[in-house]
Parts: sequence; structure tokens; C-alpha cells
Amino acid sequence: MTGEVFTNEEKENMVEMLIDTLHSLVKEKQGNLKWKEKLKKINFRINLEIIDAGAVHLILKDGEYELAREKLPDPILEIKATLENLFNFSSRQISSFSAIFLGKLKIKGKRHLRTLLNVGDVLRIIPESQL
Repeated sequence: MTGEVFTNEEKENMVEMLIDTLHSLVKEKQGNLKWKEKLKKINFRINLEIIDAGAVHLILKDGEYELAREKLPDPILEIKATLENLFNFSSRQISSFSAIFLGKLKIKGKRHLRTLLNVGDVLRIIPESQL
């Protein structure tokens, strides 16, 4: 835990920022022909939690996604982090190695490494060279 105390409004804003970011990341990939095909092959059910603020779930199946505020009861992965670390991971400032093994993101379900790498691909911005 971070030990920080957030107001309800700050918590709400953080969760909204996470939701908006996730929508943008998936839509970016759905709009890219190469990624659109990749997304059809990636399936997962995850919970993403901002420490001390709130959680959302993301389901990706056959190229379509569902994003909602509540946690799933049976996710394959749960990722917990500060909003800053989630954004740093998404913008590639935190590597997958650091996220997984150095504790930048708290991940429950590491045994599903292939799924975790697929989740990482979906949650990251497409590098400009690949657009």
C-alpha cells in the first residue's frame, strides 16, 4: 500500500483516467490492421486495481473487449499498482521485466506468463515506428 489518503473525488478521477486510457489503448489497436488481427487471437479476463483508489476489469475475447468498474470474481490475472506505475508501464517507461520481476506492478497469476505478456502488449502504446 502506498499509505496515501485520497479524497473520494481523487479516487473517482483516477479510476476514470484508467478507464479512459484502457479504452484508448484497445481502440488504438483495433484501428491498426496488424493489431486488429492479433487481438482476435488474444483472450483474457483481468482485474486492474489502482492502489487505494478502485478497480476495473478488462475482458478481451476474439478482438472485442468489455471494460467495467467492478472486479471479476474469477480473473486469470490481477494487476495492482499506483496510477503512476500503470501509466509508466503503458507508455513503456517501465519494462515488462521490471513490472513482473521487480515489483513495479503487483501481479497475481504470474504462472500465466504468456497471458501476462499478451496483457502487456494490449496495455502498452504502439511504438511510433510500428504505426
